[in-house]
Amino acid sequence: MKIFSTKTTTITTSYSNKSNSVMMNSYTCFLAFFCILLVSVSCNNIIQEACNKAVKSDSQPKVTFNFCVGSLEKHPKGEMARSYEDLAPITLHIMKSAAKHVSFIISKMMKTKNVDIHTRAGLEVCAQLYSLVDSDVQRINGYLKAKDYFSAKTGASGLVTSSVTCEDVFKEGKKTVSPIAKENNDFCRLAKMLLTFIPDAKSE
Repeated sequence: MKIFSTKTTTITTSYSNKSNSVMMNSYTCFLAFFCILLVSVSCNNIIQEACNKAVKSDSQPKVTFNFCVGSLEKHPKGEMARSYEDLAPITLHIMKSAAKHVSFIISKMMKTKNVDIHTRAGLEVCAQLYSLVDSDVQRINGYLKAKDYFSAKTGASGLVTSSVTCEDVFKEGKKTVSPIAKENNDFCRLAKMLLTFIPDAKSE
């Protein structure tokens, strides 16, 4: 009887240990899931808050809430954002890719023979402006890392001006519709978002 009792105690103890281990693993998994969920909600709040601020600008092309949120959430690092300062370099990266896409479209159009002279001249101006975006993005990123927000905002304003110039050039002389209006306007919206996300320079 004594031997049987010892075996029973051993089995009970073993079962109890396994049960505790399962409960501990379940708790750990739940805790990890909760933390991920909390971070995700926090990031979404930052993006939505920032985009609500970005849409307040009345200038055309107007930034829409869905465009702003959609652009940021599609970026791989969008979920990692914790502040406006985190969103600024993310937006710059999106703009860099967008500029390459616009440049590709322009290059493709320029090879088409049925593009009229005025449209071709406008595309050449836009091609030159978009060819400078890559270096502008790098320079603004440097300003952000150095926390030189005044220079960063100045650079962002320059990107807005470039996209507006690209659109306006088709309205000069013999007016024509810009064949890259959508892509150029989207780039302009991104530049306006960037301006919103860059912190204001602290007064000395």
